[in-house]
Amino acid sequence: MKRAAAAMAAAGAAVFLYLVDPAGSPLYPPCLIRLYTGHSCPGCGATRALHALLHLRVLDAWRLNPLWTAAAPVLLLWLAWRWLNAAVKGTRS
Repeated sequence: MKRAAAAMAAAGAAVFLYLVDPAGSPLYPPCLIRLYTGHSCPGCGATRALHALLHLRVLDAWRLNPLWTAAAPVLLLWLAWRWLNAAVKGTRS
């Protein structure tokens, strides 16, 4: 049940991120490191990059945050593999 709730929350967050552009919406919090120091942190641009990836704009996502652009698909595949593996093990018992 926890996995289903987590999957639904992640899907809802993805839909929200797809529909609401973080570059032009006040609904997203600012990066505190950038706000107080003026320097971008390693995570800066990750939300905007994910928004671009959801819209299949890979080059825009790469310009915003190359590390997240490369890591997000790998992370998504790993999470899907773990979820499917757990589901298969759950049906065996």
